Amino acid sequence: MLATCAQSAPSSSPAPEPSGSYSSGSFTPPPARRRPRGAWFAPRPQSADVGFGAQGAFEVGVSSFGKKFTVDPTKLHFAIRPWNATAAPVPFGAQIGAPVLDRSFDQARPPGTLTSYHLTVVFPTRPARPGMYDVTAEADPGFARYDDGTELPVGSWPRADVYWPDEAGSDAGLRTARDALENRTVYGYGGIVVTCHASLYSTYLADVGVPVRSVERRHNTVERMWTGPMTSRGNEQAYSFLAVDPLVVHAEYPSAKWFSTGGGGPTDGDAPCPGFTLADPWHIGLTITTTKPPPLPGGDAQFTIAVGMSRDDVARRRGYPQGYFSRASLDAQSVWEYDDALMDQYKVTFSNDRVASFTVPPRMP
Repeated sequence: MLATCAQSAPSSSPAPEPSGSYSSGSFTPPPARRRPRGAWFAPRPQSADVGFGAQGAFEVGVSSFGKKFTVDPTKLHFAIRPWNATAAPVPFGAQIGAPVLDRSFDQARPPGTLTSYHLTVVFPTRPARPGMYDVTAEADPGFARYDDGTELPVGSWPRADVYWPDEAGSDAGLRTARDALENRTVYGYGGIVVTCHASLYSTYLADVGVPVRSVERRHNTVERMWTGPMTSRGNEQAYSFLAVDPLVVHAEYPSAKWFSTGGGGPTDGDAPCPGFTLADPWHIGLTITTTKPPPLPGGDAQFTIAVGMSRDDVARRRGYPQGYFSRASLDAQSVWEYDDALMDQYKVTFSNDRVASFTVPPRMP
């Protein structure tokens, strides 16, 4: 059973020009901060945490630790506006699926039980123009209630950047990607990650080429993606966005030995094996290149930057800063800000396209 929200969308939203200064971070995420010995926290009233994301399709997750509760999908709705716009969001029609209880969190009934629901979301229409949009989930009072009918307060309502490609006609984005990548060798800015069914992965350094066989558009799917180097993807604290109908790059494993390898998480049988996924040509240009890099040091030394290095060399070694922007706007910035997490922030300042100075990420006390 689907609950249908109000159906309206921007009739004329200008295509957002990629710009901004969201940023990427270093190769290794920082360790978790430990609670000081003897520290304590005052209990706070129970509330529901709501998240908006995607696992093949848009979905909303609702969870709360404490008394059992239920959610009413008819009270959930969405608003949208072009990315980086100052205009107020407008309602965006959505069909909300019935809440599905996540049985992986089932526990005994005593206080302290975690209850979690997932609700699928379908947007029947797209924005009037392709591009990146700011999409926010909202709800009317009574969205979450305890079993006795009293209302469960909800924390902050989630938002996400969502990218809709231009697939009209012959799909110019797909044609551009095929012309640029098929039957060519690509190299990753900051390294490249080749996956198998979105579960197994192998990471290669920036000077290792990966042969590309073909490129296709994967329709009727939504995938969470990161900009910046592929090697830092999956970082929950870094900038990410939801890509509708992304581009699938079918590749081959290179002959060079991987830098790291591993796996985990659910397997997606429709995901490339081997290969990787990117949103559209703008995302390709900030992530991989067909230009072979100059000789680079091996191992961790490849990620080192120094005063006097060229801007291109920094991009090769560290990747581009994360965020939604064009290569042209990024290359015009005198400062690149990298920010994967609170303890993984640093800046690189350029003068005449060479490193004039840089800061070092702070360390844990």
